[in-house]
Amino acid sequence: MIKRDELTKFIYQTIGEGLMTKALEKDEVANGVQFLGGEEVKKVALGVSLNEDWLKEAAKAGAQYCVFHHGFDTRTWKSRFPTFGQKRLRLMVKNNFTIAGFHYTLDAHPTLGNNATIIRELGAEIDQPLYDEWGYTATFNHPQDVKELQQKCARLFSHDILAVLSGPEKVTTIGVVSGAGKPAMAEIAEMEAKGVELYISGETSEWLIHQMKESEINYFCGGHYATEVFGVQELGKSIKKNYQDKLEVEFIDIPNPI
Repeated sequence: MIKRDELTKFIYQTIGEGLMTKALEKDEVANGVQFLGGEEVKKVALGVSLNEDWLKEAAKAGAQYCVFHHGFDTRTWKSRFPTFGQKRLRLMVKNNFTIAGFHYTLDAHPTLGNNATIIRELGAEIDQPLYDEWGYTATFNHPQDVKELQQKCARLFSHDILAVLSGPEKVTTIGVVSGAGKPAMAEIAEMEAKGVELYISGETSEWLIHQMKESEINYFCGGHYATEVFGVQELGKSIKKNYQDKLEVEFIDIPNPI
């Protein structure tokens, strides 16, 4: 068991002051503690997205401190909480949870982040920031067969890959932006300027299929949720390594096909 505020301090230090500060400039979504629960923490639960199903599972698991990539959605309409928001709040209060969300920070972190982890698992090395610093370009030491990378991504994400095979059959430079990551004109131009031959993200739009095809950039979509399970688990590993037997750490998986 440890103190809640000690754990918060460790998490902030692990992510880094510079990245936490940058998140305040770049992101309207939570990057930090949103809701304070009990002062004593025996168990940390990790999740991609805060929702009712996840909170119920965390309560069953006996967690006190909850860490997400997508934290509590605080948006209202004319100061009215939607039904889903009320359900989530009731569970948070009833179970005395501390709630922390790390959105930009767990995309952009150069070692713990979703994108950094995907790049590392694919065997490439981070090169330059991409997509207004939400992701990265990366390079392989040797050209990789794009169809083999498609299969590798399917295994890594445990998700079907929507693939637009419109670029070179062998690629050296990739771009990775987990989650939504749907590029607009500026991001497509940035990929062209940085020599991206394969772009990997989670979601797409109808028009993007043709834009990427005509840009002659290979394009993989592996699911918003599926491409963002990595950062929060990497953060959890750091928490467990630091506190060892003082804390239980569990990832609660509530899969989402999108």
